[in-house]
Amino acid sequence: MAKQNHTNMKFRLLFTISLLFCLGFTGQSQVRTISLKKGEALDLLLFTNHSDASELKTEYFSKAVSIARQYGYTPQYSSAIKEPPLQGNYWPDVFIMATWKSYDERVKFTREIVLAYPEFHEMRRAIWPTFFLTYWKVETDKSVEIHPDRHYIATAYWSQEKELFDSFQQQWQTTLSDHGGQVVLRLANGTSPFGYHYNPDLFTITEWDSQEAFEKFCLENEQMDRSGVLHVNQFLIQ
Repeated sequence: MAKQNHTNMKFRLLFTISLLFCLGFTGQSQVRTISLKKGEALDLLLFTNHSDASELKTEYFSKAVSIARQYGYTPQYSSAIKEPPLQGNYWPDVFIMATWKSYDERVKFTREIVLAYPEFHEMRRAIWPTFFLTYWKVETDKSVEIHPDRHYIATAYWSQEKELFDSFQQQWQTTLSDHGGQVVLRLANGTSPFGYHYNPDLFTITEWDSQEAFEKFCLENEQMDRSGVLHVNQFLIQ
């Protein structure tokens, strides 16, 4: 019994450490930095939590995280999504961004994880009611800072017709700039593994001096021609 209790304590400790590591210590008040290097892969993960899955999470994190780290998995940023989505019909509990030491290693992990951990996908389905994933190849070195006194919005757009969508993007950028917004991260041409499809044609994180500045932009954004836009998902990150 003592040995079993010791084992359980080790699992709980490992789970706690892994969870903090994976979530990037959500709730920090200081500036948080997303560091990207050319050649890496960048993950975007969005999921909702199952309230009765704590034991499964313990097992999952004790195995999956340690394996992922062998391929260079490094959490960069996370945010709890506390408010309803600003646009779209999906409300994740958590938003996470993480890097892998190379794009090839990220692809390799996707292919090989089930060899090292056959229950990997089954466990994810049991733990998280929804789990969406997109990853991109990092093309240039970049550092993104998230400041606690500013307002940050994550937006995913899916296109319906390229020419109309390109026109929408140009108008969107001009209007955003006119209202003092900045695009601190812009991603296109991502990949979603089978079973985790969430592959927007454009994903951005925008920075605003205040909520009021963003709301003024929204008033014009709502009037834009969106005939080239198939879908949108937008929420506040912190």
